[in-house]
Amino acid sequence: MGRDLELDALRCALSRARGGRGGLAVVLGEAGVGKSRLAAELKAVAANDGCAVLTGRAVQGQSPVAFRPLTEALRSGFRATGPPEGEELAPFRAALGRLVPEWRQKDAPRSDDFLLLLGEAVLRLLSVAAGSSGGLVILEDLHWADPDTLVILEYLADNLDAERVLCLATIRTEEPGPAFGLAASLAARRAARVLELDRLGAPEIEEMARACLGAASVPEGLTGALTAWTEGVPFLIEELLASWIGSGVLGRVSGEWWLGPAAEPIVPVSFSQTVLRRVAALGGDGRPVLSAAAALGRSFDWRLLSKMVDLDERAVLAVLRRGLAAQLLVAEGPPSTDRQAFCFRHAL
Repeated sequence: MGRDLELDALRCALSRARGGRGGLAVVLGEAGVGKSRLAAELKAVAANDGCAVLTGRAVQGQSPVAFRPLTEALRSGFRATGPPEGEELAPFRAALGRLVPEWRQKDAPRSDDFLLLLGEAVLRLLSVAAGSSGGLVILEDLHWADPDTLVILEYLADNLDAERVLCLATIRTEEPGPAFGLAASLAARRAARVLELDRLGAPEIEEMARACLGAASVPEGLTGALTAWTEGVPFLIEELLASWIGSGVLGRVSGEWWLGPAAEPIVPVSFSQTVLRRVAALGGDGRPVLSAAAALGRSFDWRLLSKMVDLDERAVLAVLRRGLAAQLLVAEGPPSTDRQAFCFRHAL
C-alpha cells in the first residue's frame, strides 16, 4: 500500500540489471514501515522473470557474525545445486571459502588485501550465478551487519554496473551506525539508488485497513483510531487490527464490520523490545528520565524533569539529546537550553 513509486523504481533497476547494467539499491526506513515487504514484492517479480534470487540478513547480537548476510545469501542460492563450477572462479575459491563451505580450505592465510580480493570474488560469483537471466541479491537488516560485510557491500556498489545483478539492501533509519553512514555516502557519490520509505497517510491507512478486513469500507472511527495510534506504520496497523479483532473490540455482523468504544492501543513485543534496547543504550539515567517524561505526556516540558528524577538540568538535557540521536524523541522549538522542547517520536 502506498509504495507504487518505490516498487516501480526497483522494478526499473532490476530490468536494467537484467540488461547488463546492475547496481545497488538501498531501502531505508524505520522498523515496521515495510522494507521487508517491498523486498519480498521485488523478489516475487525477479523469480517470475526467471532471475536467480539470493537472500540473506544480518541479525542482532553482541558480536555480529562476520559476513553473516552474504554467507546466508550464497547458501540460500546454492543449497540445492551446490556452488557453480565455472573456470573463471577457480582463482577465487580460496577467498570464497570464507563464505562457501564447499570451497573452504584449512588454515587458508588472510592477506592484507583479503577484503578487496573477497569483494572481487563475490562479484565474480554473483555474475556467474546470475547467468544470462540476471540475478537479485537481497541483504536485509544491514544496520546489524559487521564492518567487513559493509566493506564488501561498498565494493559491490562500485563494481556491479557492468553485471547482470541487482543488490538490494535494507537498513533501519532509527539504528544510527556504519550502515546508515555508508548508505548516505553511496548516495552522495551516486554509487547506489537510495529509497526512504515514509509512514502511510490517512487515505493509505484506510486502504490498508480495508484490504486487511476484506471489506469495501471500514467502520466509522477506525481510520482515525489507527492513524492516532499507529501513525502510519504498516506493521502496527496489522498488529492493532489483529488485537482488536482478537479481543472482540472489532467485529463483523451480517457482513458489516463494527468498532466498539473500547478500542485501546497495544504495544507489539517487537516494537517494545526495539524501544527498550535503545533506552538501555542511553546509559543509567536514560530510563528514569524518559519514564518521568512519559508521565508528563507525549510532549513535555523538560525543565520539570530535573526535580522529578533528582538530576541537574544539564544531565537531563544530555539524556534527552541522546534520546534524539537514538530516534526516541524529536525536537520542538530552537535547540537552546532555555527554549528547547521535546516530544516522543511515536504515540506508542
